[in-house]
Amino acid sequence: MVSKSAALKIGVLLGCGLLSGLGWWVWQRQVDELRTYAPDLSQVAYVGSESCRACHQDQFTHWSQSHHHKMTQPANPETVVGDFNNATYTYQGVTSRMFRQGDEFFMETLDPNGRMGVAKIVRTIGSRRFQQYVTQVGTTFYRLPIAWNIEKKYWFNLQGLFLHPDLPDFSHHTSVWNNNCIFCHNVKGRPGMDVKTGQFTNTRVEELGIGCEACHGPGKLHVEKNQAFGWTWLRRQVRVDDPTIVNQAKRDKRTNTQVCGHCHGQRLPVEINNIREIMAKGDPYTPGEDLSKYYRPLDITAKVGDYSFAPRFYPDGTPRLTAYEYQGLLMSKCHTEGNMTCVSCHDVHKGRQQSLMQDEMRGNKSCTQCHASIAANLEAHTHHRADSSGSACYECHRPRISFGLLTAKRTHRILNPEPDKSLSTNMPNGCNMCHPGESADWAARYMTQWYGPRYALSAANAARPEARIAEIVRELFSPDPSARITAAWALGTSGADGRARERQWAIPFLIEALRDRYPAVRYFAYDALRSVSGEDFGFFYLADERDREAVIARYAAWWRDLPKGADWVRPASVPLDANWQIPAARLTAFRAELGKTEAIDIGE
Repeated sequence: MVSKSAALKIGVLLGCGLLSGLGWWVWQRQVDELRTYAPDLSQVAYVGSESCRACHQDQFTHWSQSHHHKMTQPANPETVVGDFNNATYTYQGVTSRMFRQGDEFFMETLDPNGRMGVAKIVRTIGSRRFQQYVTQVGTTFYRLPIAWNIEKKYWFNLQGLFLHPDLPDFSHHTSVWNNNCIFCHNVKGRPGMDVKTGQFTNTRVEELGIGCEACHGPGKLHVEKNQAFGWTWLRRQVRVDDPTIVNQAKRDKRTNTQVCGHCHGQRLPVEINNIREIMAKGDPYTPGEDLSKYYRPLDITAKVGDYSFAPRFYPDGTPRLTAYEYQGLLMSKCHTEGNMTCVSCHDVHKGRQQSLMQDEMRGNKSCTQCHASIAANLEAHTHHRADSSGSACYECHRPRISFGLLTAKRTHRILNPEPDKSLSTNMPNGCNMCHPGESADWAARYMTQWYGPRYALSAANAARPEARIAEIVRELFSPDPSARITAAWALGTSGADGRARERQWAIPFLIEALRDRYPAVRYFAYDALRSVSGEDFGFFYLADERDREAVIARYAAWWRDLPKGADWVRPASVPLDANWQIPAARLTAFRAELGKTEAIDIGE
């Protein structure tokens, strides 16, 4: 017979065993539930970036200083950077006035109906290079046609910011904020359009500017779970990623890239008729989802009705513009056949504010992190000195052939230099951008010698006299305005042939390019001309044609009378006569090519 003492001990042991078993069972259930827990974040509420500060101080600090954060802001003395000190600006005979009353800002200018009126500024867009201004009329917000150049400190009409020819309509770029800027310059835009009347009756965003939840998804569940007792400890014990928030770097390649591609790749709804629903209910995409459920990225074949998006792409499908980085990546083998995503190079929590890249990724490491064999013997691959621009991966494989807001940006399509394609499509190539005084024929000969016959010029292109003219000069007068922009940029920067100031042969071509009918080309040509010549005669790319021609005449006279240095170098491919002037026949041919300019008119 078991004694009472022994029975008690056995009971205690059995009880402890049962409790331990129950505890283990409860633990395993919690572990299993956690491992399979996959909340639908599209049904979760947003809480705003400020809610992230307490637990993510470093990331919040970096973001709060970023251009993402400052993309859209309420207008106040801290956010408005333009000159509202009763400043005036005249364009197309219309004088706009920018003034301030206390802490409020106003712009007197033409409204969309062509009448002068005073608009109160309620929001700003942009904080780094340009700042645009938004007013409100009833329930509709309008982006005004006059903007401020932050870097150069002047007012200008938005016709000078985009890729299109001179237009007669002063208010061409007065646009509705509710159905355009709202989506990518803010968090979770909802235009709130009444589909029956077309009026915006309930426009709202979860946060002005590009906040944390634009990339990480709605955060209410994340905040609640991580404030709950034991949740964070349990998750760390189980070693699972937090399913209540989107960590882009830990997503598969497809959804990882789509987080950025949602805004850095202009798009259309999968079903075009869904536009009305999106305008009424808002953007359906939530980070972490499959973006292709809702949208397809624009490509060269995309159309809406009779409107074609083809002009936004070079003939081979490469994007001409920024805001199409996603499309470029999708065309790159490093992504399609490798594992490269946006976060392979960019880090929005640590990188420089301008590009959100860490310094090491601004150089060759962005490529050699995967192409280690090339890094081991760089000169064998590049055929250039290791310390030269010819051995910089970006210069060859990601040249600045994308235009965006008066900058020449690096393409996000990783490609090889193809001089033959340049002749066929007017898409500049890396070789000639670094060697702007050399011809496509010259570049093709070296490419063929180094990398094989597939880089030779086609028989048709080899027979063209243009193949033996300096390729960047030819492109400066090609029918493609985006190629002309790239050419002007290349002539004004320091390439493999030396510093810009040693490129005096480019001066007469850049003077002629000041007559281009595309404002953006004139802007780049003038910047390049100042760099090469060292002279600034006060040309303004948006001035009246008569005023522009007066400055052009002054440059031409200066160049004609300038003593030409005996030590100046003029490549044989550059078509200049003994007086360093463009021969009349060649100038006539250039102007004839310009007369064939493609109908490229891209406002956003």
